[in-house]
Amino acid sequence: MDKKRILVVEDEFVTGLEIQARLSDAGYDVPVVVDNGDEAIAKTAEIHPDVVMMDIVLKGEMNGIEAARRIREQFGIPVIYLTAHSDSATIDQAVTTEPFGYLIKPLDERALITAIRMALYKHAMDQALAGSERRYRAIAELAEDAILICSRDRIVTFINTAGGRFFHVNPDEIAGKSIPGLIPGKLSDHLCTLIDSVFSSKNSSRETLAGMLDDSMVWFDTTVIPVDSEDGTVIEVICHLNNVTRMVLLEQEIEKKGIIQIEQNMEQFQILNDKIRNPLSIIISLASLEEKEENRLIIEQAKKIDDMVAQLDKGWIRSDSIRAFLLKHYGHGKELS
Repeated sequence: MDKKRILVVEDEFVTGLEIQARLSDAGYDVPVVVDNGDEAIAKTAEIHPDVVMMDIVLKGEMNGIEAARRIREQFGIPVIYLTAHSDSATIDQAVTTEPFGYLIKPLDERALITAIRMALYKHAMDQALAGSERRYRAIAELAEDAILICSRDRIVTFINTAGGRFFHVNPDEIAGKSIPGLIPGKLSDHLCTLIDSVFSSKNSSRETLAGMLDDSMVWFDTTVIPVDSEDGTVIEVICHLNNVTRMVLLEQEIEKKGIIQIEQNMEQFQILNDKIRNPLSIIISLASLEEKEENRLIIEQAKKIDDMVAQLDKGWIRSDSIRAFLLKHYGHGKELS
């Protein structure tokens, strides 16, 4: 394994050499010690260290806190502060640069090595997390469905490009926007209710949400997934909204046409019913004029046919369930007296 490279920035020459020797003995590569901020930034660009040990008090106009801030912004390299000052004001100022450690002089060798190992580990974890986040965001950008990430207070922290198109927002400008400020009307209310239930239950939930968007009715097949912290607390949720409006409208149209076809069939059967039963009545009347065995058989068979037609007539024309369904859901059909 390659040695981890460390840049030491220390304004006291002797202290700098001592730190360099300790780190070299511990197996680290410490190629140079510098004593001012400008040189620290230049050397960082040149040697690309894994960690920078930064004294807060440096020679020149730039102090260690400013140098650390620039190194973090330009190179993303972890910085550990070295200082003889432990007052609250200095610490508060240093914390704003997100250091990976803070060591008070005189240095304890064990604390020095431990701080470096922790900084290297934490930086590696941050890089892995950042890489995973980039991959997940790339996948989200490929999706044609809306994907949102929301906090417990319903603040949207991420929305993909497809979601931006649906709700007419720039994904880069959603910071701090709440769901009610992003999604209008009942659709927002339904989504907030679903999100609250996931935070409460800690379980994923899926529903079809409906509401008005751009003056049209829309339907979203919506799945909300909790994101847990290490202690099991739900810290945020991922919302996946699949626009199924076209499918719902198509199903409604198909169902409507099916109901219309049923009614047409019922009307045709009623006509057919009359065409069958009227001739049967005539046949029965004629066969009844003369008492013969063959006439009796004719009447018997004719009545069987009439009974069958009557059963079909009852099943189709007087079906309360079909009529109630037509009236309630589609407004088709007439109530039967």
